[in-house]
Amino acid sequence: MENQVRFYGRGREFFGIWIVNLLLSIVTLGVYSAWAKVRTKKYFYGNTDLAGDRFDYHAKPMQILKGRIVAMLGVIAWLVSNSFFPVFSLVLFLAFMLVMPWLVHGNTRFDARVTSYRNVHFDFVGTLKGAYGVFLGWPLLCYLLIGLCFFFTTSVGMSYPIGGVVLGLLTFVLGFVLYAWISAQVASYFINGYRYGDRAFSGEVELKVYIKTYLLGGLLGIGICVVWLILGVVFGGASLLAELDAVGQISDQGPSIGMIVIMMATYAGMVLTMLVVMGFVQARLRNYLFGKIKSDGEPEYGLGSRMTTWGLVSLMVTNFLLTVVTLGFARPWVKVRTARYIADVTVVNGDLDKLVVEGNDADTDSAVADEVANAFDLNIGIG
Repeated sequence: MENQVRFYGRGREFFGIWIVNLLLSIVTLGVYSAWAKVRTKKYFYGNTDLAGDRFDYHAKPMQILKGRIVAMLGVIAWLVSNSFFPVFSLVLFLAFMLVMPWLVHGNTRFDARVTSYRNVHFDFVGTLKGAYGVFLGWPLLCYLLIGLCFFFTTSVGMSYPIGGVVLGLLTFVLGFVLYAWISAQVASYFINGYRYGDRAFSGEVELKVYIKTYLLGGLLGIGICVVWLILGVVFGGASLLAELDAVGQISDQGPSIGMIVIMMATYAGMVLTMLVVMGFVQARLRNYLFGKIKSDGEPEYGLGSRMTTWGLVSLMVTNFLLTVVTLGFARPWVKVRTARYIADVTVVNGDLDKLVVEGNDADTDSAVADEVANAFDLNIGIG
């Protein structure tokens, strides 16, 4: 049995909440932003429906405010030290890298514990040790290995150029595989860490799927670039010929409108290419990962995703254009459109009328890790 997730929020309705939140945050010099976040989360969670029941958000504004104060102090310390004490900023950077796994772990756990469905809270029980492994330990070892390979390749290449080229290609392949492996480990850490009440989620993530997806994404990007290159040569050549004067010399009046248009089109094409590749990779991996997630116990439940590359890319492009054209005032509609799209491509498989689950009491006293992670853009997940 397939249960479609639905989102019933409306842009005009959320605009009223958004503009009040914005004005009060400005008037209170940012203090009200904690209450604004809770109001926003409650609106979006409360308008997300699954099998006739809505989600809820339970964080307290004071929790958010305390976390934001700590996050703000951290950002200020970073900016000041980076401007006046470069050596100290390096120390702060190293300290930040050391606590980064703790921040991601705390952020994920907090967000899960303040979310509920049918009065039962979610939870995240992934270990802090596991977080340090996938976010710091293994990446550092991989970087060290690639660095050693690069050093060895350079040394060999100075004496044997062909051997250096071969080793360089092998190093690139190794780096590609290691990146895919780390990405798969991160996804596995999240998937196998979530719980809903007393039901644990689990799923086996295969490395070959990540390798294939990244490889196809790279080939897609190369193919699109080739198309753009051909179009650039054709139209660029035509524009250049149009600038030739009667004696066959190129006009020295500066770049023509045609050339300016071509340069702008080239830049837009590069951005669009990146969006298409990112959309392809994100959609393919999300669909795969959601299809692997299962709950324990009987009956078994699972997730499903029907995200498409075209749907995701068109959403990103139109949201960007709406934001630019309206000078940011379409932000409420952008958030609502995004939430509706995510809901429309997400399903839960299983008869939810037969769902029996016991809740648990989870501590959510501190939002420090959550807010610091948000301040430094460390929101990592599986989509």
